[in-house]
Amino acid sequence: MAEPACIDYMPAGPLLDITVTDGKLEEVHLPHWIDHSSKISDLFSILHVDTCGNFVEQVSEVTSSHIKLLQPTFSPRGVMIRKKLGISVKVFYDVLIYKTKKEFLTLHVYLVPPDRDVKQKVERNETSYGSIMIPKPNPDKSLEMLDHFFLTTDMDTAEIQPDKLKLRYERRNFFEVFIRNADSDFSLKLQSKQNKNNEHDTVWTCTIRQGDYQNQSTDHKDGQHFIDRHRTALIQRVNDTGPILDELMDWGLISSENYESVRALKTTQDQMRAILKPVSAASTRGKDAFYKILKGMKHLRPLISELEGSG
Repeated sequence: MAEPACIDYMPAGPLLDITVTDGKLEEVHLPHWIDHSSKISDLFSILHVDTCGNFVEQVSEVTSSHIKLLQPTFSPRGVMIRKKLGISVKVFYDVLIYKTKKEFLTLHVYLVPPDRDVKQKVERNETSYGSIMIPKPNPDKSLEMLDHFFLTTDMDTAEIQPDKLKLRYERRNFFEVFIRNADSDFSLKLQSKQNKNNEHDTVWTCTIRQGDYQNQSTDHKDGQHFIDRHRTALIQRVNDTGPILDELMDWGLISSENYESVRALKTTQDQMRAILKPVSAASTRGKDAFYKILKGMKHLRPLISELEGSG
């Protein structure tokens, strides 16, 4: 018997809009991401989205990855599971890692259900800020809802926020990892707190390699540094050198005399040529420093992103 959908349920699978073009189906199998055991089989239901309202319906059978629904009439449907006090629910979640475009290495590490719509929302949000995904294998173990999780790394200088995360479906579950001057491989480890013995159980690990977070389009391609490869474009398209000169002074990369001599040049093109001359002759470290200065300037981000994408 159907009953009105309510807050006593949480999603346990993607919402699917299935259309039958011909004939009649005797049964349908809908996927779920719950770590199933016989103890919670009776908690599963099907969300039925109808023009008259949303309802939950009983299921015919539950397997480790799907539920069976007999003689279905179709409209958007998805697997739900009832939240019951004292019954723990474990879920199979994926890990999404995004590298932001901030000056120093900053990663956003998400815990999300294997739901395409949820993943696409995260992707749209991150890519709108210029973030890049770092693909890594997902956890083999299930995660317990409402449990506390901790993300750690073997990089001593790393800062991770929040310190712990309580896993909930209705919120964005993610950690921010910040590492200043990252220059080597490091590992990430996700652990859950076992309340009974106050110990941490490792549920997922991965290695973030230097090549994962170094932007390949801005490092050395065909033997050329980003600064050398895009010298002409920088000269022609940077129209305000004042902030660049100020940053170069702050970094101690130019003297006050050089600062004034560049400012005295009449066109921004000549000013950029004067700025790039010593940079082009500098070591890789000097070019890297100048590249970081350019990337850190808000008004230059569209140009730098375009040049990065062009190779």
